[in-house]
Amino acid sequence: MRSFLEHLFGVLGGDIASLRQEIANTTKELKRELAELEQSVDTVERSRNVQVEELNHHRQELLTLQESNCELQYRLEDLEKRSRHSNTHIRRVSMQTTPGSLEDFVIRLFRHMTPALTDQEITLDCMHRVGQPSWAPSKHRAYSRVFITTNKENKY
Repeated sequence: MRSFLEHLFGVLGGDIASLRQEIANTTKELKRELAELEQSVDTVERSRNVQVEELNHHRQELLTLQESNCELQYRLEDLEKRSRHSNTHIRRVSMQTTPGSLEDFVIRLFRHMTPALTDQEITLDCMHRVGQPSWAPSKHRAYSRVFITTNKENKY
């Protein structure tokens, strides 16, 4: 029996040694693969960080461009309002006429000219008196740049 146990131990000892060697080799290969995987993950993280920085830069640039676009739209609208080709001049308005009574008159005038529009569709945007030339003193000065906005697509 003892010889049987010694023989069994010898056979198992060899198997155990070969299993240990196989486990050591597998462990070594797993460590190498883990190191490669770690390097790959580091590379992906670095490229992701670069992309996040670029995205943040593009977002900031987009916000800046949107702000400048809004500013340019405001300026364009302002310049269009000041453009002389679309101004309406109302002449022979007495200097004693108050802006409030003139606004009422202008709105009534446009209601009469455009009966298809309702009162809610006509809005007086802005109006100002034209400067008086020094060579022609008068009791009357024209109102210029009377802008009427309608809630329809056409402007009158």
